[in-house]
Amino acid sequence: MRNFHHQIVDAVGASIVAGRYAEGAKLPTEPQLAETYGASRLIIREAMKSLAAKGLVSIRPRTGTHVLPRAEWNLFDPAVLGWQSEAPPDRQLIADLMELRQTIEPLAARLAAARARPEKVAEIRAAFEAMEKARTQASYIEADLRFHGAVVRACGNQFIMQLETALSAVWKTSFQASSDAWGSDAEALALHRTLLQSIEMRDAPAAEAAVLALIARAVVRIEHIEPR
Repeated sequence: MRNFHHQIVDAVGASIVAGRYAEGAKLPTEPQLAETYGASRLIIREAMKSLAAKGLVSIRPRTGTHVLPRAEWNLFDPAVLGWQSEAPPDRQLIADLMELRQTIEPLAARLAAARARPEKVAEIRAAFEAMEKARTQASYIEADLRFHGAVVRACGNQFIMQLETALSAVWKTSFQASSDAWGSDAEALALHRTLLQSIEMRDAPAAEAAVLALIARAVVRIEHIEPR
């Protein structure tokens, strides 16, 4: 039952984020949704409560369930970020995500260079080596996510480290948006290598500069994205 609940939350949530239900739109009734998904009204009701907790909908007696404005969505919720990564590219969303990366990742890199324990540095190197060995776009992005997550975990700041789950979805969205047809990406690998080596050499300014260069490169690569 719990997995079924998650499937409905995922289906309806993704539809809202993708714009198939506009802001202010009334969702189908519980009986209609129950028929659509072959679920009980209880499961539908609990799924709507989950979406309400994420800020996507409001539930009011007698008036039904309505989609809330994007400004009220819990954008740091991993599920909401995941749905946005699967939706058509949104120029403003991508720009905001890049600004978030520019705010958090340079500091995380500086701290990682200053204080990362040997086993944390080893995690970063292992992820980089996986990027080098990747033969598909999917495996490259997976290794890239591991790399950036390892840098955040190496920083030693408990608040930044707790942002990794949300950042993972942010990275996935920006990586997918900046990816062209799969092929060797020597420039990106070189920048990741520089970041790794800067952390290994305890060179905090160089680590910060490498992260900023990676983000700047991603910004340039997504400039061609058309707004929705």
